Amino acid sequence: MVPTVEQLLGLEAAPAPAKPAMRFSFLFFSDVRKDRTDAEKYAFVRDVTLFADREGFEAVYIPERHFHEFGSIFSNPAIMAANLIPQTTRIRFRTAGISLPLHHPAEVVEWWAMNDVLSNGRVDLGFGSGWARGDFILAPDHYADRRQICSDQIPIVRKLWRGESVTFPGPGGEPVAVTTHPRPIQPELNVWLLVTQSDEGFIHAGRQGYNIFTMLYGNNLEVMARKLALYRAARRDAGLEPAGGVVTLMLHTLLLDDRTRVRRAVEEPFSGYIKSALDAHLAAAAKDRGGEPPNEAEKAKILDYAYERYFQTGALFGTVEDGRAIVEQAIAAGVDEIACLLDFGVDYAVATESLGYLARLAEVYRPRA
Repeated sequence: MVPTVEQLLGLEAAPAPAKPAMRFSFLFFSDVRKDRTDAEKYAFVRDVTLFADREGFEAVYIPERHFHEFGSIFSNPAIMAANLIPQTTRIRFRTAGISLPLHHPAEVVEWWAMNDVLSNGRVDLGFGSGWARGDFILAPDHYADRRQICSDQIPIVRKLWRGESVTFPGPGGEPVAVTTHPRPIQPELNVWLLVTQSDEGFIHAGRQGYNIFTMLYGNNLEVMARKLALYRAARRDAGLEPAGGVVTLMLHTLLLDDRTRVRRAVEEPFSGYIKSALDAHLAAAAKDRGGEPPNEAEKAKILDYAYERYFQTGALFGTVEDGRAIVEQAIAAGVDEIACLLDFGVDYAVATESLGYLARLAEVYRPRA
């Protein structure tokens, strides 16, 4: 920017350079606590969502999980969203993500078009292929090809959302042309693709023009930066604006006035949370490989390493200043939005206290007109 005459003469202060922007949202994912009823867990989701709606946060992300204590209170994200939508005015409702191979694409569009109407156009959808074998009792023939099925069905969901007719096999294999109702408010559906480790997954999302939902599952922000560079390059090669896609990064979050308080608050629940997640993922990986899961001693080593790594470099843990350091690293890596995960076992009163500190952090990076 060329300075004005007044600025050159010292009569007018030059405008401060724009601060890098970061959007903040909330993600609900697990809540494995045994000392809270499911009704209390849903009430916590409601309270955080209402806070986010009041304080200018971007969105709330709702998962789809089945048949395991790790997250299965969210067995149908459309129902959860339908409960919260009438209590809010501006927050967006997103999925992270719908396990698309478990469902008929027309069914997904019907559910979420209803929510789009109820929210006056505040719905976005994130999709994943699913990973837990047990979930696929809902679609047992889809497990082996789940990634390809997910890839094939997202464009079908988008066509149905636009109001296009799509033909599906009906009884006896007879083709049936379907247009879904009700019609959503938004003419186009914003799509997030759940990608964590596969370089090809990041490239595919870029080529298709999808946004990305990701997490530091076995990665750090330096590794993530390289993957996001692949995503931006793929968008460019597909003729899309490289910076146009939104990259959302999930981070476990607890901010307080003292780092030691945070460590005390998260150590037991976060270790338990990681163990619960590891048990499910390791068991699934062992079945896919046809081997045995790690023994208890091996799992304990994995757990200790994962806890320290996440606490130091892979979460929004500590004070607001500690949070700023992680946010700056995320911005440098190419992240556009942080989805803050609070429901990993921390006492609700402490997690609620953390909200005020998180709002202070978000205000620093809120995009300005």
